Amino acid sequence: MRNVFDQYRHPENRLTHALVSSLEADRRLLRRFVAWVTGSADTVPRNLEIVEQQLPGEEEARDEQEAERRGLPDAWIHDDDTWALIIESKIQAPLTKGQLDRHRRTAELRGFSDVNLVAFVSQRPRLPVSDRVKIVEWTKLYSWMRREVTSEWARRLTEYMEVLERKLVEEDYLKEGTITVFSGVPFGQDYPYNYHEAKRLIRLALTELRGRRDLRQDIWLNPGGKGRPAITGREGSSVWDLLPLARAQSAKNFTEYPHLSLGINRKHMDAGVTIPDGIRLEFRRNLLAGGKEEFLELFGEVHNNLRRSLAAVEGAAPHVEIVQRHFPSRRASPIIDAKLQFDLRTAFTGPKGWRESVKQQPQWLEAVYEALSGKRSNIQFTVGATFPYGRCRAVDTPMILDHVASVWLACRPLVQKALG
Repeated sequence: MRNVFDQYRHPENRLTHALVSSLEADRRLLRRFVAWVTGSADTVPRNLEIVEQQLPGEEEARDEQEAERRGLPDAWIHDDDTWALIIESKIQAPLTKGQLDRHRRTAELRGFSDVNLVAFVSQRPRLPVSDRVKIVEWTKLYSWMRREVTSEWARRLTEYMEVLERKLVEEDYLKEGTITVFSGVPFGQDYPYNYHEAKRLIRLALTELRGRRDLRQDIWLNPGGKGRPAITGREGSSVWDLLPLARAQSAKNFTEYPHLSLGINRKHMDAGVTIPDGIRLEFRRNLLAGGKEEFLELFGEVHNNLRRSLAAVEGAAPHVEIVQRHFPSRRASPIIDAKLQFDLRTAFTGPKGWRESVKQQPQWLEAVYEALSGKRSNIQFTVGATFPYGRCRAVDTPMILDHVASVWLACRPLVQKALG
């Protein structure tokens, strides 16, 4: 069934219509919204009216094309006297100072002397603004609406924003910026895995993780670096992407360097440092220098770091995966020739609470060393942690990103060793 908010063709107009419909339906939410945007609850007029794609006192534009041709504001909240709040909505289209000035002049010509303007954008532009002009990211509106827990219409709006963003990512319309923020991974028994939703969540998560100072300083994340050229896997059961290191800026392909990986699949979220098959020969030699004993000591250090980071995170487990695969064609999904996955706690002793019921079997980690030292095929391996849905309560909250970052930071010795 078509969503009640989907009444327009352009995404900006659909989003504005969803906002206006929610505010019109919940008048308490409307007053709180105006106070939030203007920054003052004391100056909110008593009687408020909302119009969309039209000027106060006139009929609504017949269609989106007419509204665009006439340069109408996307929405207009007013008291039918002298006060007005004009809303301009942008997702991909640029916001210009000329548009804002034109809206103000139109309002003043119609007798409004107390004019406020707000522009909602996916990315903040560099525009000079006055005290009566607010530029607000959609993500801030989304976060504010999520805090309005007593409003059913606020909940409907945030759910619609999530659905719309998923569609825009799928259609490759939203190339930069976001309209929501990461609030956890909801998959589990009552909310089945969905490829498009997973793709949206990966995008949001990495957007937030790029801004972390500890990742830039302590594991040399390149915040402006790009991830995978294309996130594929529509028919599969997992989605993953990466953040590159600063040292990888000169690389032609992300597989030349270790990278920070993040994945969402049907059963869990996972994070780790990946050593790709195509890593430069010098880096693989660095990892193996010193022989098996030094290799195992390196992983022992990583294991201890993960224990300190994750021991209090219910359900989280340190994880190692090594895979041999080949690709039938450049765009085809890989064919797995061999795969070994194991809990890193199998290789080392530790406190009883950390080990749970995991028994030691150090041969699994030794097998990783043997495979890498005798490499003759396409082998990649990842060290990090998994966060299973259901068992790990934090995975359905924004806090999970703190744990993801701590996993990457725990793997710093591996990155140091590889890069030399």
